[in-house]
Amino acid sequence: MSTLSTNNSSLARWFRRATSSHVSQQSPVIIGGCQRSGTTLLRVILDSHPNIACGHESSLLTGSFLPGKLATRFEIPVDDISRIRRAASDHAQFIERFFSRYATDRRKPRWAEKTPQNVRHIGYIFRHFPDAKFIHIVRDGRDVVCSIRTHPKFRVVDGQKVPTGIRRPIKPCIDCWLRDTAAGMQWRGHANYLELRYEDLVGEPEAQLRKLCEFIGAPWDAALLEYYLESGPSRDTTHFIVNEAATRPISPQSLERWRRDLTDVELDLVCRRAGRRLAELGYDVEPPPPPISPGGASATLAASKGH
Repeated sequence: MSTLSTNNSSLARWFRRATSSHVSQQSPVIIGGCQRSGTTLLRVILDSHPNIACGHESSLLTGSFLPGKLATRFEIPVDDISRIRRAASDHAQFIERFFSRYATDRRKPRWAEKTPQNVRHIGYIFRHFPDAKFIHIVRDGRDVVCSIRTHPKFRVVDGQKVPTGIRRPIKPCIDCWLRDTAAGMQWRGHANYLELRYEDLVGEPEAQLRKLCEFIGAPWDAALLEYYLESGPSRDTTHFIVNEAATRPISPQSLERWRRDLTDVELDLVCRRAGRRLAELGYDVEPPPPPISPGGASATLAASKGH
């Protein structure tokens, strides 16, 4: 029997709070952004690079430590995870050693990690992984709201996809997008931070991925454009819900879905609450947002940074 519980939340909290002094010399690639913004698509694209191993979400960089989840998603035995944890001085060193093991198993020299909530923990990431390259993927908030409110549309039950019928209130969906975009935008100007718009990635994938490779210091490889041809555990969709669309060729069909999914009343609400942020990120807003009052945008970011 494993020496670790598969749901050890108390250990997760202790391990994160323990004195964290480890500073990694590695240069991983970290992906974050508001949920439903294209983080999974970017993950499978990067995972297709011959030098980069980017598996399923781990939530490790956000402070989680669930051995059972890690064992299932990364195909590393729970007892091995236990040994890695005992040998690590703190949570940061465990992350480094765990993903180094995963990359070695995949026969790749560099690891990457994608969890949307990473965008709320960039400070921790840069403290312990100062050479990390952080990619903040952003997407039109109107489309994100449409997607969050009905996600996940299906769950896997006994190997079968079952509709959930989820339809969330729209205001919390808007606030989620505002919070997470603000968390990332405060790092604008940092040499190891890059914003990538989902719409740009879909519209000109090769040009954007070449820029991305330059940013992370990886050689260009055409396999990035054929990510959907790869199969294996890192693409598995049978045991838990993932974005299956991200394992298919890039398609513009999800662009501007808000035009058909939002009512006029809902669109007005989104634009009133998030119009300024949409404009800050370069999206056309209909109607245009009101002028930003002195200290408005900066105050929003400062408040987010304080949290």
